[in-house]
Amino acid sequence: MGVADIPAAIAAELARLRAENARLLRLLKLTPQQAAPPGPAQAAYFEAPPGMVHDGSPPDAKVAFYAALFAARTDVYATRFDNPRTGKGGWIPAVRGGWRKGVRHEDRNYLPLTAEVLAAHLKGEVHIGLYPLLGGDKCWWLAADFDGPEAMFDALMYVKAGRAVQVPVALEVSRSGAGAHAWVFFTSPVPAELVPHQATFARSMMRRSRSS
Repeated sequence: MGVADIPAAIAAELARLRAENARLLRLLKLTPQQAAPPGPAQAAYFEAPPGMVHDGSPPDAKVAFYAALFAARTDVYATRFDNPRTGKGGWIPAVRGGWRKGVRHEDRNYLPLTAEVLAAHLKGEVHIGLYPLLGGDKCWWLAADFDGPEAMFDALMYVKAGRAVQVPVALEVSRSGAGAHAWVFFTSPVPAELVPHQATFARSMMRRSRSS
């Protein structure tokens, strides 16, 4: 793409995004208040180190922001496995030398979650999972998983339910392409026992929106 083509390409992309936003607003029946961007209080995590991150930020800053947003245990992380023989897959803790059955917990040498591991994950070199439950039984975020033929619509209704109570929800398509994940990031760690209550409340609001 040449320099002369960039303005036209950007204009076309903006037009496409505006049309998509308008379609979603009609689909979700969002009020102007629900469709408004998050307020300063809900975007407070941008004020913490490393601060605002953009496309031109150095890789270290991007990894640090990702680590701050998806705050999790740093003494252990999970790795994805897929068994071609059985067709099954799942997650296991990352252990030095590889996972072996029958080894006692205290004898395992768990690998720590480092900036290098996160960077490899973001580059697609490895596929890791996080353990969000921190000391004091607190956590920084909530993830909701949606599957089935109406997964994306249900996820969008979940987003609407969050907006109804001024809670921003980030949405992504799952790895399979057939489901969706909805993320809620807290501005400070909250007791883990409260997180299911918030998820249940959001789902009840979602069902109410679908039935209206």
